[in-house]
Amino acid sequence: MSQNPVSESGPEFLVVGAGLAGLAVATTLHGAGREVMVLERADQVGGRVRTDSESGFLLDRGFQVLLTAYPELERHLDLASLNLRPFLRGANVWDGDAFVELADPRSSVRGAFNGLRTSLLSSADRIRLLRLVVQLRGSNSGFFDYSNDRSMEQFLRERKFSDRSIEAIWEPLFSGIQLTSSLEGSARLACLILRCLLSGPAAVPARGMQAIPEQMAAKLPESVIRLSSEVVGLKGDEVALATGEVLRAGKIVLATEETSAVQLLGLESKGGRSQWHAYFRTAEPPNESKAIHLFPAKDGPCRNAAVMSNVASEYAPKGESLVVLAGPTNSSELPLSAAEAQMVRTFGVQAENWELLSGAVVTGAQPMFVPGMKFRKKIGAEGLFVVAGDHSTTPSIQGALVSGRIVAESLLKD
Repeated sequence: MSQNPVSESGPEFLVVGAGLAGLAVATTLHGAGREVMVLERADQVGGRVRTDSESGFLLDRGFQVLLTAYPELERHLDLASLNLRPFLRGANVWDGDAFVELADPRSSVRGAFNGLRTSLLSSADRIRLLRLVVQLRGSNSGFFDYSNDRSMEQFLRERKFSDRSIEAIWEPLFSGIQLTSSLEGSARLACLILRCLLSGPAAVPARGMQAIPEQMAAKLPESVIRLSSEVVGLKGDEVALATGEVLRAGKIVLATEETSAVQLLGLESKGGRSQWHAYFRTAEPPNESKAIHLFPAKDGPCRNAAVMSNVASEYAPKGESLVVLAGPTNSSELPLSAAEAQMVRTFGVQAENWELLSGAVVTGAQPMFVPGMKFRKKIGAEGLFVVAGDHSTTPSIQGALVSGRIVAESLLKD
């Protein structure tokens, strides 16, 4: 690096990455009156939480939602200013012939009544579900620690939920959330997610998910964040940019996604989980529901779908509707044909007229998290380097914000 010109007066703290973790680091340090600079390789802040605008539609990069009961949100966000648009607190579950709306009675009396009569839940399932809900509401940390963690499938089998309920409800719900092929994800993490879903609705900001990092970035002076500034090397207290510029800093925080962080540190990636998604425009919505739709794995590649314009009218131009489909994947290919055929089987011939706006596979949409992992993990960085990101905590907005705050607080103590 010494062959390139080096900035002699670098910042006290230099943060690599302007995703949610990096912004949490920067805003915490700035709020404490410390000098900080953020380098971001993209042309906007947000990392994986980004929104594109096309023909008047708002298209989040992947099917993303904000769980409003995440406890870390109030430290970093003004939720009222985000103009959140909530989903129905429940789900539309496909039973093979039609959707059955199952909902929290606080959101939908009809949905609650459906839960009492649907064949998707046996009488024993309803009792087990009620018992689980009561236990989750009374617990902040779940039922077990990481050493006793297990797969979500094992957890549900131990609690004797029926095969039908697992196939129709539990599997599409948590394979969609944890981006697992089935229910091999951590039950400990799934229970905490479920507790958040019980405590508050999922929602999206009226201006798209990117409104979240933009609100956080607005707390910082414009000079703090340098966009289109890709870091390609680290050595001592120096950071090398793709432009050839070298910056020096008192402390360097790597707040990139896991693949970039370990590459810069010369470590091995643990891999991640990927999600495919596709957005369609349609003149008429397939239904009026504001709930997320769940599809059994046997029916096709789509596990989750939502009529985003039902939830947030701002996501589509007046007179048009926006539908998003999504699911976990291990392939780099978008399963578009299979998903479209699945929608025709589900919604009928009207789905043949849906127009594709955008579709992609988001590789590494979530860092790897398997049963037995700790909620806070240390990544091999020492000396002048520290690491923040949801790969060092839990794969979620909550995890990213927590990791950023904890790193910043540790730097302030030092």
